[in-house]
Amino acid sequence: MNVLRLFRGRRGAVALATGIALVAGSVVTFAAASAGAPARDLTSAGCPYTFAVITHGDNGSFWSPVYKGAKDAAKDLGCRLSEVYGSQTGGQAEPDDIAENAQLQDAINAHVNGIAVSDHDPVLMNPTIAKAVARGIPVVLLNAGCDPADLAASHAMTCVGQPETLAGQAAGALFRSQGMTNVLCVIHQSGQNLIDRCNGLATGLGLSSCSTKSPPTSGVGCTKLVLSTPNAASNPHQAIGQVITYLQAHTGINAVLSLNSAIGDALVTAAPSKVKIATFDLDSGTIADLRSGKMDFAIDQQQYLQGYLPIVFLYLYNKHEGNSAGGGSVVPSGPLLVTKANVNKVAAAIAAGDD
Repeated sequence: MNVLRLFRGRRGAVALATGIALVAGSVVTFAAASAGAPARDLTSAGCPYTFAVITHGDNGSFWSPVYKGAKDAAKDLGCRLSEVYGSQTGGQAEPDDIAENAQLQDAINAHVNGIAVSDHDPVLMNPTIAKAVARGIPVVLLNAGCDPADLAASHAMTCVGQPETLAGQAAGALFRSQGMTNVLCVIHQSGQNLIDRCNGLATGLGLSSCSTKSPPTSGVGCTKLVLSTPNAASNPHQAIGQVITYLQAHTGINAVLSLNSAIGDALVTAAPSKVKIATFDLDSGTIADLRSGKMDFAIDQQQYLQGYLPIVFLYLYNKHEGNSAGGGSVVPSGPLLVTKANVNKVAAAIAAGDD
């Protein structure tokens, strides 16, 4: 958490980058978000390096701050971004890991000076990431791949993201302090990181894991609910009925942890009685819900830093004789617990797209 406090202020991260920049304010251009798109970079007098940013995300409210962070870092340092790839296009229920891996190979073929990539499918992508490193291209993972075993297998320098188990533990501990110990953990898509969040929640509640069985009628419990509605994250109102139906059938549950802000906001609107609601991630709706007290808390992973810091680390590696940050471990960008008491501290950053 000391690392988290160090980077909590976005202005601090920008100051770090600005302090080491030679020339800021270069023009940054981006390739189309599809595999094999040609780079369209303009020459920068300040930084001779070209970096690729490749994710499993889309261009929605969660991922936009990631891309903005990368763009801001490149501008502050005077570097270039050849690719800003999001493999998940509108309407897709799941990220396209094959497409993301192909985009990663394209960046290797283009001989970029560094790659920032979300390692969403380690089995598929770790060999490709290791190939980049073997060819002398430094790699920093972001958002996904922050598991120590995956990070070691990929040979990446570090991973900037939210340790998911830690985030879940923080949520569970806060619920427990409030006396809310029978918690439903809503999963809107498959992925080990979401399971880690739920199991971390269980640990925070004093349990060993989060169960898929029916929740207890009373006492301490952590239960996972995997939504069956396709593309639930993008169409939360189609999915929220499953959560409401589940709560009506299991009245012992006294709290819900949603795994994205869209689902969390929709759940607040549905207003289930006698249930505290919390969520991962923030948007304008979540901010309003926190201010009104309708939302108990939100877990901010500060994804702007997940875009910004990898570019800084790649620059330092190239500019300063292989200096590397992270030491092969995770550089946390979160979690930050946001409640009614501190929501105004992050609201301005949300509005600016810097969170």
